Order: sequence, then C-alpha cells, then structure tokens
Amino acid sequence: MKKKIVSLLLVAAMVLAMAGCGSKDDGKSDSKSDDKKTEDTQEAANAKALADQDFDTNYEPKKDEYKIYCTYKLVHAWYDAIEVGVKAAVEDFKDKGVTIDYEWYAPVEPDAVDQVNSIETAVGQGYDLVAVDVNQIETTQPAVDDAVDAGVKVALFASSDIPDSKRSFFVGNNDNYGDGAAIAEAVCEKMGKKGKIAFLSGTIGASSHEQRLEAFYDTVEKYPDIEVVDDQRDNDFVEKAIEITEAWMQAYPDLNGILCNNMSNPVGACQAVKDAGKSGEVIIGGMDHDLRTFNYLKDGTLYVAQVQNCYDMGYKLIYNAVKCIDGEKVDEITDVGSTSVYQDQADEYIDMLFGEAK
Repeated sequence: MKKKIVSLLLVAAMVLAMAGCGSKDDGKSDSKSDDKKTEDTQEAANAKALADQDFDTNYEPKKDEYKIYCTYKLVHAWYDAIEVGVKAAVEDFKDKGVTIDYEWYAPVEPDAVDQVNSIETAVGQGYDLVAVDVNQIETTQPAVDDAVDAGVKVALFASSDIPDSKRSFFVGNNDNYGDGAAIAEAVCEKMGKKGKIAFLSGTIGASSHEQRLEAFYDTVEKYPDIEVVDDQRDNDFVEKAIEITEAWMQAYPDLNGILCNNMSNPVGACQAVKDAGKSGEVIIGGMDHDLRTFNYLKDGTLYVAQVQNCYDMGYKLIYNAVKCIDGEKVDEITDVGSTSVYQDQADEYIDMLFGEAK
C-alpha cells in the first residue's frame, strides 16, 4: 500500500509543478525550456518507477492507432494529476509503436449538461472509446448508455462509477463513502467525540462529493455530543472555501471541526482558520493533494488528508481502454484506492513530491 501512496503523491506534485506552465511556442529553444523538458522527463520517470509494480503492462495491442476521448467534471489540478498517468501510458504504447490519440476535455465549472453534450459530440467523431468521470449519475447515465447503443465503447474513471449502466469498465477510487467516513472518524476522534462541526462540500450533485457528504452525516451521527452547525458548498473554488470558513469563524467562534470533501475545500478552510489564529484548535480533515494542503498538514492546521491514487487512475485507464477496444477482457472494476496521511508523514511526502519547489 505504501508503494501506491508514494506513487500517487509523487505524481500529484509532479502535476502541480507542470500544470499551467505552458507558454506559446515561438519556434525558439532556450536553456530554460530545455531544462524544463529535462525536469519533466525525470519526474515522469520517477513517477513511473513508483507506480503499481504488479500491474501487467505486457499487453501487445492489435492496432497501430487508437482514439480515446476523455471528459471529466471541470478544469482542476486534481485531473491534471490523472493526466500524468494518461501521458505515461501513452508514452509506453509509443515505445511499442502504437499511437494513442486522446482528447482531454472539461468545462471551467462543473456542468452536467455540458458533459452530456461532450459525450454526444464524441460519439459522432469516430472515437474508439469515450472515458467519462461522471458529474451527475442521473444526467450522465442516459448519455453513456446511448453512446454504447451507438456502437462506441464507454469507460468510467476517477471517482464515480455507474455499475448498472452499459459502460465496459471503471478505473478509479470506488469508495467515496469510505473516504468520507475515514475523514469524519479521524476528526471526530481528535475532537474528543464532542463539540461543534461544519461540513464543506464541493459541487451539488457531483456523485463523489454527495457520497462523502453522506458519510460525514452518518459518521457524526454516531457521536451524540457532536453538533453539525452548517453544511456549505464551495463549487470547487478555493476562494469560496475561504469565504465560507471565514463566515463560520464569525458565526461559530467555538467551532471545533471542519470536514472537507474535495481538493479545494481543505486549502481554503485551512487558510481561513490559520488566518484566524486557530490552527490546531479547529480540527480539519479533507481530501486529496495540493502543495498547500501538505504544508498545512505539516504545520498542524490540517489534521488528516485522504489521498487518492491519481496516477494509477490515468495509467490504468489507458491500458484497459486499449484492451477493451481490442475486444480483450478487462476487469470490470479497477479500484486504485486511497489512504489517510497525517502530520508525521508530511515532510517525507513534501520532499518526494515537490522537492525544491516547496
């Protein structure tokens, strides 16, 4: 398990260093760009070396070229981390003389209707397979089933599966409820099983967020001396998470805990709590990786981070997609899992992930 954790965290950091660093290509080369390419190559090699060593990558594709369309919830660093795994798989197939032509698309803000439209568009563009990180199950499932009926294979990935759909397989973290329960249990215990707590969620209707939120309520309900004072959404924006938490600091000066169920939540909540001078007084638990998240974990503002294996999500998605397109059998569900990370692990992971960038 630790090997998988290291893989995830290393890739997360690598992605955060890479994401958003692109610039217009003016046809010129300089030492800085060459150095950046060298760094990216080395980081990719490190990430690959620390990936799931038990995963079989010996498959020999039946075609020379594959077209895969990937659509996900929104433009966000968390998905950049998944794409690092995608790119690594693409490079591995390139070494075998196989071209993977993939599209990586998402709206700026979560939009279930936009996701349906993107699936429908992809169906008409000759893709061999459409991969979807489901925004809202009720809205997306009909589009998934229609795509399959139209003769296009569909895979689901990341954090939401629809087992009763016509999708071919799922790759991702298949226990959002369990993640939410793990965060809530850890924070409630740290609070001494009493006090006031608030829930900070992401997008309304996003399946993974709703499942974690449900787990928050179910877990806290076991502790009669803990009162849930509020439940708010930040729609996956750090600035909104800061604003919400600042309001809580004013409305509930005796607030004891905050449960966060996406990647932006803990960054915003921690910043607001730290700015209020209450680091360690308000116990915070949250999802996923971000350099800021791990720094808050290190200084004690964040108590626990539940981290998903993004690299393997992307890497295994592409490998399974190729096999599926070829008509080969693939596991219906590939669960890459997650793990709880605490303060005593922060330095180790920051050094591995971010190195000098920290």
